[in-house]
Amino acid sequence: MISDKSLTRGVLFFVAVSVLLLPLHGAGLDYLAQEASAVVVGSVANRMEGPREVSFTIDVERVLSGSVPGPALSVVHPWRGLLRSPSRIDQPIRGMWFLKKEASGESWNVLTASPLGVRTIRGLYLPALLTAPGDPYNYPADTPILDALVYEVTAGVQSSGEEPGILMGAFDGINTPVVLEMLRTCLAAGEPGLQAVGIAGSLQRQAPGAIDHLVRLWPVVSADPQSRYVVSALRDAWRDPAPDAVRQLVSMAATEPVGSELLTAAIWALAAIHTKEALPFLASLLYGASLDEQERSIYGLSAFANGCPPQTRGNIVSMEYLQCDQPSAYKTAETEANFAFRMGTLDQQPSLVSFWQNWWVSHPELHR
Repeated sequence: MISDKSLTRGVLFFVAVSVLLLPLHGAGLDYLAQEASAVVVGSVANRMEGPREVSFTIDVERVLSGSVPGPALSVVHPWRGLLRSPSRIDQPIRGMWFLKKEASGESWNVLTASPLGVRTIRGLYLPALLTAPGDPYNYPADTPILDALVYEVTAGVQSSGEEPGILMGAFDGINTPVVLEMLRTCLAAGEPGLQAVGIAGSLQRQAPGAIDHLVRLWPVVSADPQSRYVVSALRDAWRDPAPDAVRQLVSMAATEPVGSELLTAAIWALAAIHTKEALPFLASLLYGASLDEQERSIYGLSAFANGCPPQTRGNIVSMEYLQCDQPSAYKTAETEANFAFRMGTLDQQPSLVSFWQNWWVSHPELHR
């Protein structure tokens, strides 16, 4: 463990920044399915929206789980709304609603379902079809509710034209065969936004072929707004140590223009993994790269040499990624003294760069 107080402060700063960089999502479908008293597809013709609550009537068209007392359901949802005074808004909406019966048993609320509008109506439902979805989203009547909701929301997003990033929130934390199937469907959709979600979801879950999909489809999705999910997933979540996958990402990164978001994300991922296959690329950043890239290079090389575990979402907050106790033939008193996981001061950085340049030159067996 690192005992120096300045390094400890650096750890805490790095943890805070890393957590802030993680994508923010609404509640995942697993949580919504568990917490909802009933899940319905229904339409809303208008609503009364005010600063402290929004109220509306859902005309129920399909009941996906649970039971409701009738074809029309009055809902009151407390919130901190954007309007200063109550106003009637005539805006037809159809969606999937996650209903919650209040403790009194007499009234109904809805759970926040989407990250797109936590203080607007858009945050209270997910896109859904009027009728049960067809291929490739249809499912048997005995399908578990979570799987059914995955099919439903994917079909709803694709048919509605809503932002495909809704699926990132809906699928958050779920790694089931049906989610992987729907991600493959997104990859094959032929629509850049859905394809970007397919890539990002595959990267998050270390799905086989995730880097293949990234390499093949990045030119197609890079200009789409949903590409931000791809960058985030690669930087913060993809940690597959398979040699072929690492080499593929290295080859792709080498062709990316300086300053591109994807290049930065690839550098973070490769430094976090720091397997042998990532080292030649990381070492190249010691020469003439930006200070930020040099810092990631030094971290990756020093983490490899000192036997540090891969840096993941799971071990950032606990700081276990800094517990470098794995066996390493390259660990010495000098590599420990020059271990760095963050930018050095102006007087420290040149000596760190020089040490790891010399270390790299002295280990030609790692150059291939």
